[in-house]
Amino acid sequence: MKTWLINKLIVAMVATAAMIAPLTLPANAQTDRMTVIGQLDMAAIPELNRDNVRIVQRALTTKGFDPGGVDGIVGPATRAAVSKFQDRYGMKATGEIDNQTLFALGKAGLTIH
Repeated sequence: MKTWLINKLIVAMVATAAMIAPLTLPANAQTDRMTVIGQLDMAAIPELNRDNVRIVQRALTTKGFDPGGVDGIVGPATRAAVSKFQDRYGMKATGEIDNQTLFALGKAGLTIH
C-alpha cells in the first residue's frame, strides 16, 4: 500500500515538473529576478495600472474574496477584499495592495518591471 502511494506521488511530481519546465526562465534571468525580489520592500505599495488592478481583482475572486467586480479600480469593495485576504493569511490587514499581498496572491511579477 505504501509503495502504491509513493509511486502515485512520484508520478504527480514528475507531471507537475513537466508542466512547469516550459514556463521557467533561463538560469541567469532567474538569478537576476531573485536578486530584485530579495531587494523589494514587502511593505511598499507599488503603482498598479488598471490592467494590473484587474489581475489582482481576478486573483482575489479566484481565492474566494469578492472585490466587487473586475473593473481595474481600487474602490471600497476591492480594499475590503484585500483586507480580508490579508487577515486570512496572517498579514497586517491594511486593505492596501502592497508587495507582500501581491506575493501572497501569486502575482509577484506585478512588482517587477
